[in-house]
Amino acid sequence: MLRIFFIFCIATSVQGVGPTNDYPYCFRFFWIGPYPQKQFIGNETCEERINNENIPCRRPIVATDNDNIPDTMALWAKYKEKPDAIGCPMVPGQLCVKYTYLHNKAVQNITYMCAKVNTTTGCYRQKFISGSEIEVCVCESHLGATPCNGIIRMAHKLSLLLIAVITLTIFNKLFTTT
Repeated sequence: MLRIFFIFCIATSVQGVGPTNDYPYCFRFFWIGPYPQKQFIGNETCEERINNENIPCRRPIVATDNDNIPDTMALWAKYKEKPDAIGCPMVPGQLCVKYTYLHNKAVQNITYMCAKVNTTTGCYRQKFISGSEIEVCVCESHLGATPCNGIIRMAHKLSLLLIAVITLTIFNKLFTTT
């Protein structure tokens, strides 16, 4: 089922939409993952970079100096005035997607993109016998805000924290009233 979702997602992603302030933005780039020869990725195409056609890739191809996952907040601050350099407008019918490929629980690469998807917002995970995993997170950005597909995990963790705080507050009030 997850594979069908990805094929649909790849086939319907939008490219070539001009700059616009009418729509919220999603991040759109491919983080190459830990890679020792970063100086050679400048002219590579997605086809050269990905040998597995089931992993989506959207240019530009990005590397990080420390091999850590990209700091999307810093990227957005840097490119906020030129969002098309690392993003795409989330036009009606589309959502923001973060596609993470892991092997033995280590992140190998991440693709950020706009796409028409046949699911609701949230994160979905598929594990394979080989030790590989795919996690796809889908979200909806808001006009003027930082693209949501860069901070999905943090937002999810914050919502869990908020639920825990509310629960503890209610529990505390129930048992401390005299």
